Amino acid sequence: MKRLFLLFILAISLNAYAQNWISSGAIWHYDWSGTLPAMDRIEYVDDTLIQGKTCQKLITSSYMFRPPDAGGGILSYTTKRNYTFFSGDTVYYFVNDQFKILYCLNANIGDVWDLGVDTNEYLCGKSFVQVTDMGTDTINNIPCEWLSVTTLANSSAGFEGKIYKKFGAVGGYLFPTPKNCNPDIIVDFFEYNFSCFQDNNFPLHNITGKECDYLLNSDYPALPTSENYLTIVPNPVEDQLELSISSVSGRIESVEVFNSSGSLCGVYKSHILNVKQLNSGVYYILVKLDHGQKSGGKFVKL
Repeated sequence: MKRLFLLFILAISLNAYAQNWISSGAIWHYDWSGTLPAMDRIEYVDDTLIQGKTCQKLITSSYMFRPPDAGGGILSYTTKRNYTFFSGDTVYYFVNDQFKILYCLNANIGDVWDLGVDTNEYLCGKSFVQVTDMGTDTINNIPCEWLSVTTLANSSAGFEGKIYKKFGAVGGYLFPTPKNCNPDIIVDFFEYNFSCFQDNNFPLHNITGKECDYLLNSDYPALPTSENYLTIVPNPVEDQLELSISSVSGRIESVEVFNSSGSLCGVYKSHILNVKQLNSGVYYILVKLDHGQKSGGKFVKL
């Protein structure tokens, strides 16, 4: 009986000090750089069951804005879903129709884990990150443990910098970002910068000194939240693009293509775009649907 009581007390103690992945109300903000101002707002909206696992459903709203000297306003807006679940000391995410390790929170210096991204269009292979350092910072008067990681060579996707055990990566983006292993292609990937996090059990952590939604709350009109997922193939492209959008209603009414300076390069009335005449570089797409909603994305012209 005494032994059972001790085991019960130990279980309570371990549960009290266990590492908790995000709670209800979790919201992240990341600014992302390029020529144009842009931001991602990632929100934990509810739980859902995938392959027998109870997962957190995270909705990412991505906004890109024209610079003020080009008239301001939202240039593109899109949303996407990601799913995570927490088991033991590991956060998993749903990628390529299976669960792979996102953060191995019990890793030690020198440990490596596989992010589950096997290849990409830029000649990269399997994706591995390695722990290079670890420590603890005090945030909101709460000790927050962290790992610092780097992406191994020839990986298709990865992280750089700190990953906090409470709320994920701050050295880059919450999820792995793509890499380029093709010396013949110059790819202008976005550089993400963490700005804010909070949930119902963790007060706002804001490292910028600006309001988290400052871009949306300035001179830029916000778009209503939607879940229109734009697919662009092939990407990169040489001659012709084909667009498709997953929406419960509506069809593509018009497509505007902008260069990295925000200048309009073409307007199309079809889901098939001939872009052969465009110069090599990164371009942004704003898709207008017949029910008034919008979506957006980017492509690389070879």
